[in-house]
Amino acid sequence: MSKITQYSTIGALMSGHFAGDFSVKSTHSPTLFGLGCSCGISGELTVCGGEFWEATAGESLHQLDDRQLPFLQVTDFVAENSLKATGINDKNLEHRLSEQLAINNIFLAVNVKSRFDEVVIRRPQRDESQTRTVQEMSDSQQVDTHHNIAGQLIGFWTPALFGRISVPGFHFHFLSDDRKISGHVLSFTAANAVVDYQVKHSIEINNPTSEAYNTLDIDVAQLDQLISHVEK
Repeated sequence: MSKITQYSTIGALMSGHFAGDFSVKSTHSPTLFGLGCSCGISGELTVCGGEFWEATAGESLHQLDDRQLPFLQVTDFVAENSLKATGINDKNLEHRLSEQLAINNIFLAVNVKSRFDEVVIRRPQRDESQTRTVQEMSDSQQVDTHHNIAGQLIGFWTPALFGRISVPGFHFHFLSDDRKISGHVLSFTAANAVVDYQVKHSIEINNPTSEAYNTLDIDVAQLDQLISHVEK
């Protein structure tokens, strides 16, 4: 899969379309890599080696079986380029990669492996009713800081031009090597890391086909601010 395949958009998700429209099993591949969320944004999903891991506050990290999802961004990842980086963090990763290639207008799949000095992640609370708003979900998330933890960052770089389709800039989820800890990455630091990346020249968007999606009211004027608040 030289392309990124995406199910729904970050714009639709932030506008309240949390219903599961896409099946986990339909996207299974042993090299599948990416991220997403579960219905009602009850869990942050991290996809590694074809396995789907759901991170939810108050629950042990666990794999998903066949389940419907509202948002998913995946690709078959085989590292084409590798960068050994020292003193890497969420503030300078863009600069480090920009020294290797021009990234302003391209998509990248990015995998950062290290024993991280610090990783700050967040996980949502489970919402069985699936009736809460994006703001309510964001306000109830659990934030945790982990030190000296071995694992990897899994995610994508999206050009600002496509910021209503996917999260602009870097969007990472963390997965520990022992498969006990995962979540959406807020910040990270590592003294030494290996940054593997692959240029993706195309992205395929699969929109939901439900009536709820067709009639969804998306306030484009407020969308950019909402994405920045919830995802960054």
